[in-house]
Amino acid sequence: MTETPTPADQSAINAVLQALQSLYTDPDNTAKANANTWLQEFQKTTEAWQTANSLLLSHDLPVEPRLFASQTFRTKITFDLEQVPVDSRPQLRDTLLHALSLYTSGPRVIQTQISLALSGLALQMTEEHWPAVIPGMIQKFGSDPATVATLLEFLTVLPEEVTTNHRIPIDIDSYNNRVQSLLSEHAGEVLKALAVYIQAPGITQQIQSSIFQCLRSWLKSGEISARQMVETPLFQFSFDALASETLFDVAVDVLCDLIHETQEVEDNMDVIQLIVPRVIALKEALAEAGDDEDKVRGLCRIFVQAGESYHRLVLRHKDEFFPIVQAIAECASYHDLDIVQITFRFWYLLASGLAKSRDDPSIQPFLEIYERLLAIIIRHLRFPDDPDALTGQEKDDFRSFRHYMGDTLKDCCHVLGSRECLSRSLQMIQSTLAEATAPGATLKWQDVEAPLFSMRAMGAEADPRDDEVIPRIIDIIPKLPDHPKLKYAGLLVVSRYTEWIDMHPDRIPEQLSYISAGLDHPSTEVSAAAAQAMNFMCQDCKRHLVPFLPQLYEFFRSVGDKLGPDDLMAVSEAIAHILAGMPPREAAEPLLKFTQPLLESLNLLAATAHPEKDELRRGSDRMEQLEKFLQIVGGGGSGFHEHLLPEPCSRTAVEAYSVIDKLIANHGHVFFISERASALIRRGLSFFGPLAIPALPPLLDRLSEAFERTGFPGNVWIVGKCIDGYGRMADDALRSSLSNAFERISAKVMAMLENSSRPADLSDVIDDYVHTCTATAGNTPSLLYLSPLFPHSFNTALTALTLLDQQIIQASLDFVREVVCSDSLSMHHPISSSASSRQREATTTTTTTTTPNSAPTIQELQAHCNAISQTLEQQGPQLCSNLIKGLLLHHFDPDHLTNVVIILKAMASHFGQLVTNSCLGVVRDEIPPTVVGEREKQRFLERFPQVVAKRDLDGVKAEIVALFNASRKSRERSERVGFGN
Repeated sequence: MTETPTPADQSAINAVLQALQSLYTDPDNTAKANANTWLQEFQKTTEAWQTANSLLLSHDLPVEPRLFASQTFRTKITFDLEQVPVDSRPQLRDTLLHALSLYTSGPRVIQTQISLALSGLALQMTEEHWPAVIPGMIQKFGSDPATVATLLEFLTVLPEEVTTNHRIPIDIDSYNNRVQSLLSEHAGEVLKALAVYIQAPGITQQIQSSIFQCLRSWLKSGEISARQMVETPLFQFSFDALASETLFDVAVDVLCDLIHETQEVEDNMDVIQLIVPRVIALKEALAEAGDDEDKVRGLCRIFVQAGESYHRLVLRHKDEFFPIVQAIAECASYHDLDIVQITFRFWYLLASGLAKSRDDPSIQPFLEIYERLLAIIIRHLRFPDDPDALTGQEKDDFRSFRHYMGDTLKDCCHVLGSRECLSRSLQMIQSTLAEATAPGATLKWQDVEAPLFSMRAMGAEADPRDDEVIPRIIDIIPKLPDHPKLKYAGLLVVSRYTEWIDMHPDRIPEQLSYISAGLDHPSTEVSAAAAQAMNFMCQDCKRHLVPFLPQLYEFFRSVGDKLGPDDLMAVSEAIAHILAGMPPREAAEPLLKFTQPLLESLNLLAATAHPEKDELRRGSDRMEQLEKFLQIVGGGGSGFHEHLLPEPCSRTAVEAYSVIDKLIANHGHVFFISERASALIRRGLSFFGPLAIPALPPLLDRLSEAFERTGFPGNVWIVGKCIDGYGRMADDALRSSLSNAFERISAKVMAMLENSSRPADLSDVIDDYVHTCTATAGNTPSLLYLSPLFPHSFNTALTALTLLDQQIIQASLDFVREVVCSDSLSMHHPISSSASSRQREATTTTTTTTTPNSAPTIQELQAHCNAISQTLEQQGPQLCSNLIKGLLLHHFDPDHLTNVVIILKAMASHFGQLVTNSCLGVVRDEIPPTVVGEREKQRFLERFPQVVAKRDLDGVKAEIVALFNASRKSRERSERVGFGN
């Protein structure tokens, strides 16, 4: 590489400088984005090598162009080193070494990029072409104090780049061999150099910090072992550096890395014996740290790292390690919760060992630590005296963190036993309440709420057979002071112990009364907690609650307009759980009783000509309640078919639908009413199963009419569910209704697409329609393939492939796959359009006498084949184009690759020349070289026609995957490289 640019080089330099100027100074974001894209593309060119060289050596330029040049070298060495002949790579190395020597005084960011470039180059060059990399660098930069920082930067990034930059193209054997000669063989030499530098006369703390950073890099890479380090002055100096404010943070990092590297305790006992006393000696520094949160945090990290790494040794060598456990307990008691949480994993690890040794008297000191920890955590759970002093975000963070602390309370239960822990929380409440009765005393709800929360958190560990502590907890809850926060917490405690209540059914009346009062509380927070408690009560105690159904029914009717939507759903869900626990035939009558008021409410709404929005919202809530009943009583969608439900339930399905039908007819133009009605109908179809068949013809007619009127996608969704659930069992009449509904929604979808300039605006409709087409193809294929609108249906799927929603793309790919992989295509052969028309008419006549569940006839299969073939011959080129562009331009999620390959293999099998011409055309003319390089593109253009011609479907897959991998590599490069961020 020459240092004097030619005119052509100068032109490239000017272009880069102009792009960088735009990137960093142009106020127009579009111009910035265009400049960034241009710079990324320029980096891929061969001329970028020389341009980067010229810019990097131009010290009169601002930092930005020179930084761009150093980044370019690193990027090109990672992705484009094949552009440099092997014999020319030593010259590239020398160029970078020369540049590095020019930047020994900074800027460091450029130093770093050059060092990264050299590291990537060193990995890809053999020992023959670049031998003894580290000794050479030490010799070149290590003897002059002015260049030692540069050496340390290189030695720091070398193991990081070599072990973490997985984009560097190198095979595993070459990688392993080069790592050995590049890093492993010279690790001792690096350690020796660092040990010399750390105690060199006149060394600055800045250099010492760089030494520690370098040491960390080699420790984490595994090239320097803990045993090697402790044999050098670096070991003791790491502890001594904790006394320095400048070196404290990096010294903490080094010590944590060192301890982590000794976690294979059996292999490192001699090293651990040197580490542990020095860690214990830091307890004094922890005690002196006081309010210095940064120092406490750093020391806490060291103690916890030791505790976690050596937790298996703690109980084997109790006396030696107990001081570390004490220090971690001190950290857990600190006021800063960010520091407290550092300790949580240690308590979990230690608890598992202690739980197995609970009867060992020698662990008593550790049990006392956990007793103290229990009190500490409950204290941390306490809300501040003035909760309003916290911002909204702080309140949310604290609430979330309380649940996180709850996990540590469970660890305490594992060690001490849940009965002991719950008893201590109960004692806290009792003591607080007793103290509040003293003259002049004032009760603070926070002092009661924190142990209440702990009871809730530890409930998962409680033994539902306990008859000592839990009864006392259940007794005290209703007697707590009448404060909303305590009502809320108390109800949530009840919801946690409903398994115990199930084993003590005599407690149910009292608890139902307490929960019901909570539902009637003016605080929405309290009523929500009561709804949750009711839900859990009904789930866990359902066998005992059947006699309470009349009482619950009256309660259910009375709270209908008092509770918010979420609480209503919770109460409905709760009662549904009771019904779900009953035999189906016994549950039918109470189910009808509980749902009848909801249907009556909807019937009134349907008859209201101009309801207010709030009335419509309540109607939507009633439908959601009905849906919840059907979902839970029906077993989450398993269906209460005719063998379980009595015959009158068939009439119930029709009668219930008549209410919903009227509601859709009169108010289905309101979107949320339409959507909620669709969800309810879907659940009803699943619940009633074949018993719903009499309601299907009017339902399908109503859905079609509603969709034609409103264009709301929920109507399409339900038509698809009807076809999916009933298409295979349909008799001629139902089949006719299904066919008519499919034709009508198809025609409406086509009209909507024709009138829309942005298909993305119709994404919900397209999504549900494509799903419906897939259901039709799988269950009643003649309805799809013999429809005159089938080509339009298929074209809708092709449109869906151009949208950005990955779920819609997936649905479209599923539909296309269903079509192109149809068994009928095995009959594929050229046909005339007139023959196709006659065959279609003949098959249409035949299908009218098809019996439910019958297999397609040969005539039907031939007609399907003809329809599919004609459509694919017309739209196949567009299909191939959409698939290739979606895959290569990364419009598709990578997970879609499998479906794309299957579709293209099927197309190649039946329409070889069409697929060849289409795929070659789009790759050649529409995929830019920045997406797929010319070499990979040319390979595809040559090989793809060959494998298709030979009907080598595995070869088709291999070529598509290779093309995709090439585009992914290009994309990863673009994501890796960016400027001005």
